Amino acid sequence: RFRELSSWRKSFKSKWQRALETPITMPMNAKYRPDVGKWVCTCPYFVKSRFLVCKHLVQDVHTVSPVFFLEVQRNRTLPFWENEEAEDEFVDTAAGRMDTRTFQERFEAHIKNFRDFCDGLQYQIQFNDHRMLNAVEREGASFIRLMENCLGRERRENSSRQRSPTTWERETSNAMFYRTRPLSTASGKST
Repeated sequence: RFRELSSWRKSFKSKWQRALETPITMPMNAKYRPDVGKWVCTCPYFVKSRFLVCKHLVQDVHTVSPVFFLEVQRNRTLPFWENEEAEDEFVDTAAGRMDTRTFQERFEAHIKNFRDFCDGLQYQIQFNDHRMLNAVEREGASFIRLMENCLGRERRENSSRQRSPTTWERETSNAMFYRTRPLSTASGKST
């Protein structure tokens, strides 16, 4: 039965797998607007792709079963790819209802690595090596900006003397989704 399938399916699966394995640079470019429900993305790769897939869309859906590649249907209009079995998975992920366990595990792993790395940086201080400091500031510049923006936003949110941050502030737009801790938690920093 499957011998009669279109020849493009093997190439499609290969491109899908490649998109799945390609890392997404964070923070994602604000110009890119992946929409899994309509199966469109504004990234340049999507438009040039033979199969209209890109890493942003592929990584935004749940893992698909091998049968997906045998049954998926191409459309000439939106959505460009359809599969009855995977349709609910596409929509659920696209709506942001991500598997919380996976999200929590990923976030906690990042936090553990950050803490381990901070302990390692603390150890580096005794060597007084400016090259290490320069490397941290150069390579971690975007993360340091994110950290400073999130903590600054939190301080302003919890301050009665400073102007509260607005949602769309250009300087702290990367901290838009950071939810500030209550004043008692934020000021009682752990060491």
